[in-house]
Amino acid sequence: MSLTINNTPVTKITYFHLIILFVLSASSINACFAQRVEPMVFELASSGNKSTTNLRINNNKSTPLTVEIEPSRISLDEQGNETRTLAEDDFLIYPPQTIIQPGKTQVVKVKYVGDPTIETSQAYRVSVKQVPVDLGLEEASSVGLLINFNTLANVIPAKAKTKAVLDVESISKGDEGNWVVKINNTGNLYTRLSQTKWTISNTNDPSKNKTFKKEEVNEMIEKKLILPNSSLTTKVKAIDGFSPETSSIIIAQ
Repeated sequence: MSLTINNTPVTKITYFHLIILFVLSASSINACFAQRVEPMVFELASSGNKSTTNLRINNNKSTPLTVEIEPSRISLDEQGNETRTLAEDDFLIYPPQTIIQPGKTQVVKVKYVGDPTIETSQAYRVSVKQVPVDLGLEEASSVGLLINFNTLANVIPAKAKTKAVLDVESISKGDEGNWVVKINNTGNLYTRLSQTKWTISNTNDPSKNKTFKKEEVNEMIEKKLILPNSSLTTKVKAIDGFSPETSSIIIAQ
């Protein structure tokens, strides 16, 4: 039996490659389900009781799981590209590295111990990284897939009145029919745009408008995190019945 794709015969080597791709895809899916970290997004106060949280790391694999937890501070450019800088001095993490037995859950304490007098929210990734360790298991696979979870931690000033102030500076036409929207945050708190509501209006006819719920906004936009005192330019899926040249957007939190 032979197989053709676009009238081209598939060789035995190609069959082998297809099998390998299938195995790798299945392994990746199984590996993701085998580990779980909760919560993936959380807030911490810069001081006091609310400066601590617990991460729960589940190991549903049939083999032990070795992980390490590493905090990094993140910064974003105007296009939403993320840069990370190790921030080990800003957090107390216990245990910082652990072996989780099959079917067990490890609770990891995460406490912010950085500057308690910050005036704007600070964003971090607290990463849970699988460590490649040879435990001498006969069933160890020759294909090693290491799964990392990058949680988002936002540290909020403990006493200052904190809020995000969002306004849309510009809307223009992008590639492939998308819109390009520039958003300014002049407040001292971060915002996840996936948790906002958007109202689109026609500037020539304000009665023509449409409001999008959080779930819809989440599907529309490409970049979703905007830090305090910063700007973000993101792609937005074209909105039927509206033109970027004659539209305005109000973002509600």
